[in-house]
This record gives sequence, structure tokens and C-alpha cells, in this order.
Amino acid sequence: MRVQDEKIKGFNVLELIVVVVLIGVISAIGYPNFSEWRKDRETRSAVLSIKSLIEGINSQVQRGQYAFVQVHILEEVNGAERNLIVTSKGMKPEKLASLLNDGTSDWWAKIGDRCNITDDAYWDDDPDQGADNVEVRQITYDNMATSWEGDDGAICFSKNEKWYSGAGKLQSSLPEEGDVARSIDNTLFICRRTNDRSSCDVDSDGTPASEHDHLYVIEWSRFGNVILEKWDTRNSDWVKQ
Repeated sequence: MRVQDEKIKGFNVLELIVVVVLIGVISAIGYPNFSEWRKDRETRSAVLSIKSLIEGINSQVQRGQYAFVQVHILEEVNGAERNLIVTSKGMKPEKLASLLNDGTSDWWAKIGDRCNITDDAYWDDDPDQGADNVEVRQITYDNMATSWEGDDGAICFSKNEKWYSGAGKLQSSLPEEGDVARSIDNTLFICRRTNDRSSCDVDSDGTPASEHDHLYVIEWSRFGNVILEKWDTRNSDWVKQ
């Protein structure tokens, strides 16, 4: 047994140095790819959460929990600190009926006023006003951005799509008189906020105006159908996820 023990040898100092150097080289080569993968996974996870929020509040409309709902997207700026806050809100059938049946109200005719983002008491259930129920929720990100900066927008849905409307940055144009010319956006661009990029740089036709490594778009219809796409920089095209 003593002879066998004497034949067992460990690494010498030179061999250990070679191993450490090899590990360092491999790590240096692999880290950029891993870092990009991690950033993309974080961005994708955030976008999927926003998509899920939109789908979730629409499901409450279909179930009859709410008659009218909103998804509000706010880019909050507080000095150097920026947050992307996405909130779902709901109006109960009773309140919508009272608005529609009020002979002194023109709510049904004013598309621009329906998707309200200014009145704190407008929505029955609103996390901003302390609502604490599972039907509505709010999510906040400190490293995600939209195609606008320091502003907000909202999209509103109803069960029969009749009251589909938008507000703020998700309302493309305002009519001079009446509501006929009003246009509602159906896309929300999400990208990763960095020191070099404070917003998603996207042209009016929906294509990136500059190179993006982590750019997604959430699209919806007036009926509440939601799809997710990612920009493929290699093929310069949107790919459904």
C-alpha cells in the first residue's frame, strides 16, 4: 500500500497555471455570448409579462367581470431614474351601463374621452388607486423602454369591440371636429434600455431606424387578439414568437 501511495502525484505549479489560463481564455470567449443571451432572456421575459397582462385583462372582459378595460403604459422619469410601468384597469358593467344610459352624458360619442388616463376615479378597479384584486395588476421595469420617452399611452377594450379606443401615445391622430378621423395604434415596441439607448428607435413603418439587438413588438386587434414578434437583425424582418 505504501508503494501505491508514492505513485500518486498531483498537479505541479506550471500545470495549475496552464489550467487557470485556459479557463480564463474560455470564459473570456464565452462571456459576451452569455451576456447577450441573458439580456435577451430578460427582455423577452418582460415582454411576455406585458403580453400576458393584456391577454389577462381581456379575458376578464370575456368572462363578464368587466365591461370596459384599459392597459396603461407609462414611462416614468424621475431625474436620472426611469421606469416603464404597465397597468391594467377595469370598469364594472354597472358603471358602463350608467354612463350609456345617462341622458346628459355624451360618453358613447366621444371616442377620445373613453380611454381615460386623467381621471383618478374613472375606473372601478385601478392598482394606482389601491385596487388589490387579481383581475387587475401593475408591473414595473427599470431597464425596459418604448418608442417614446417620458410619456404615456393607453389602449381600451370591450367585449364586443364597440368601445375600442386609445389615449395618449397610442392614439395616432386627433380629429379637428368629432371623432371620425381618430386613429388608434395597435402596436407597442419594447426594447432594452441602456446608457446608449433611452428609447426604441423605430420608423413610422415599423422598422428599426438603427441597429437593435433586443427589440420586440406587441400587436393587438380591436377584438383583443395579441401577438408577439421579435426583430431579426440578420434577416431584417419581424419573426413571430
